Amino acid sequence: MKLFRKLLFFLTPLYYLITVVRNILYDLSFYKTTKFQVPTIGIGNLAVGGTGKSPMVEYLIDLLSNKYSIATLSRGYGRNTKSFIIANEKSTHSDIGDEPLQFYNKYNNIIVCVDNNRVNGINNLLQINKPPSVILLDDCFQHRKLTLGLSILLTDYSNLFSNDYVLPFGNLREPASSSRRADIVIVTKCPKNIDEIRKNKIKNKLNLKLSQKLFFSSIEYSKSVIFNNTKTQFNNFIKDKFILVTGLASSDHIVDYLSNNKCDFEHKEFNDHHDYILKDFEKVNPSLNILTTEKDYAKLIKILPKRKIYYLPITVNIDSNKLFDKLILDYCNN
Repeated sequence: MKLFRKLLFFLTPLYYLITVVRNILYDLSFYKTTKFQVPTIGIGNLAVGGTGKSPMVEYLIDLLSNKYSIATLSRGYGRNTKSFIIANEKSTHSDIGDEPLQFYNKYNNIIVCVDNNRVNGINNLLQINKPPSVILLDDCFQHRKLTLGLSILLTDYSNLFSNDYVLPFGNLREPASSSRRADIVIVTKCPKNIDEIRKNKIKNKLNLKLSQKLFFSSIEYSKSVIFNNTKTQFNNFIKDKFILVTGLASSDHIVDYLSNNKCDFEHKEFNDHHDYILKDFEKVNPSLNILTTEKDYAKLIKILPKRKIYYLPITVNIDSNKLFDKLILDYCNN
């Protein structure tokens, strides 16, 4: 894959030019953009692949849902539908996508919906009987038809956008300079012991505007794994060999975590948003328990209903979280 990308290097300047011109046309108002009165908070990234958007959406749901009526609006990547859909108890990942389904299964006090056109999605949300007072938009940084009230841009600690290139040679959907559209930038998946010297080096690399706020976050794994709404202590679960099944953009973080805990496991790795079928597991040892991610769990239990499948929940820890929370709450209050 890396060799293939190198062979396509000559296309990188063309892709760069197209994205730059597109952004300029939006900046100069040649292309129409819509802004809503309802608070809209967007969580996005510049790079393709996972930077931790879903855990960040869940962080914001936990922060805001006790005070506001919340809706999440996603594209619903990988779904077989195209229209605006509000999730209900009959929704599947084929209808709304795996991450929206995860939000729906986890929170019973929010509205979860999908629409490829975010402006259309918000217009539909505002017409329902009890419209939300805050809308969280997942993966919408490039959706410039919508002017966000507050834009949060994520970048992976191990692959900062300042060290990357635009597609197809690199992983960026648009140039790193586009990061200056964000109100808040969060460096995700940081080591827990990251020091101020390293933070300052990263800050200098990212070259943000003075008005932009920079935060650093890390992933924290639960001390329990969950099977059929029953919790088992992680330390007890890992006493036996198991199979790790992942459908992520990058599995490095969870693999490193399990390896550092000296777990005995086999890893069956699939592409991000993989649509599992029974054939995927023909050669998998049926006597071993399966450990997976929260978003993959809902798909796997449909394919392997007789297997013991556990998932390992994660949460996000944000350095200077009180300041971050205040920025979010102040925006929603105003």
